[in-house]
Amino acid sequence: MAGSRFSPVVVCLLGVLGSACASTGMPIARQRVGAPSSHRPAVAAVTLESSDPALSAALTTLAVSPTAEAHRHVAVEYRRLGVLDQAHAYFTKAAKLDPSDATALDALARIWRDWGFPKIGMTEARRAVQLAPTSAWAANTVGTLFEAEGDIRQARQWYEQALRLDSDASYALNNLCYSAVLLAQPDAIPECWRALQAAPGSRAVRNNLGLAYAAAGDIEKATALFDGPADSAYAQYNLGIVYMGRGQYDKALAAFVAAMQVDSLAARAAEKAAQARKHLETEGRNR
Repeated sequence: MAGSRFSPVVVCLLGVLGSACASTGMPIARQRVGAPSSHRPAVAAVTLESSDPALSAALTTLAVSPTAEAHRHVAVEYRRLGVLDQAHAYFTKAAKLDPSDATALDALARIWRDWGFPKIGMTEARRAVQLAPTSAWAANTVGTLFEAEGDIRQARQWYEQALRLDSDASYALNNLCYSAVLLAQPDAIPECWRALQAAPGSRAVRNNLGLAYAAAGDIEKATALFDGPADSAYAQYNLGIVYMGRGQYDKALAAFVAAMQVDSLAARAAEKAAQARKHLETEGRNR
């Protein structure tokens, strides 16, 4: 295992980590949209209502019995499909029908976080904690809201509280791992190993452990963790992030271009590639 101290590059690296390597919890999607709206156009939602069996079944049940639970079930299906405006509407209805529904309130808080407005979701998240004080997932959600606001130390307190409530909460372990990387803590690597032991098949945890090694200056171990048989885009993207942090913009550009050529990270890779090009141009002018 690499030494416990982080190399000087950690400050630069952490400055460019962004949402791409964010921690994942119950489930923590890191989409960033400008306003409360769905990923999908309205016509897609109409199509989903008739074509997705689980959503169709949930809507049928709701039509027969419009309970809080039925509304929440529909909301869960819309959330699964990425239609967050509809999910928010149905979770809101569920919470109105049953003000003690901690699950619905927690879900509303997480939607606000995913929309990029964590402060708005804090009231609902804290209410969920009051209603379900022994729920690790509720404490974890408050932590993710603090993390999204940039208050990493407060976030860690809530992740630790989640683990006190459920020592097997792998999502809280992963969030502690990632927050340790963000804070450049010397125990980030062992914290991330602990998270990986709890969820050995999680790509997100492997990614965060890789970032911990990269921040410590061990690029070889970071690369081994980023890479995988089906993850070449993620591996290249993460390496690009590491190279950006180390000021190796030519290598960063090559890595982001390679990620763009695969598929899933094309948009973010394109953005980072543009940043790398800008740095290269600036270096060229200053020579």
